[in-house]
Amino acid sequence: MSPLRHLNQASRARSFHAHPSHGDPRIKVVIRIDPAEESARIEVRGVVTTANIRALYVVCRRVTSRLAGYELVVDLAHARVTAAAFEELREHARQSIVSSGIDSSVTPCRLRIVDPHVILRTKELA
Repeated sequence: MSPLRHLNQASRARSFHAHPSHGDPRIKVVIRIDPAEESARIEVRGVVTTANIRALYVVCRRVTSRLAGYELVVDLAHARVTAAAFEELREHARQSIVSSGIDSSVTPCRLRIVDPHVILRTKELA
């Protein structure tokens, strides 16, 4: 295999994984509980899209059910988030609710969002 062909394949692979609709569709979360501040921080890594945001809602609901009255902080500083998913999260924070991720029910909670460094703008089909 020629070195040039290898470089082209590597470049194509990088661009393939950089697009939000490709690559690893899973998000990774770490939950840190601070009993003194009565808060739980959910640190999110990976690419958050409207397709996988339900998994984040499930985690939020579980934390809220176990730690009633705690402030829930969703830290997106180390995640890449699509614009649509970010707007959805901001609206939930504004309303102080968390969706179930499974059905249409919602749970009231104190929700705060830490903004991501990267908001992915994707073209939406008309």
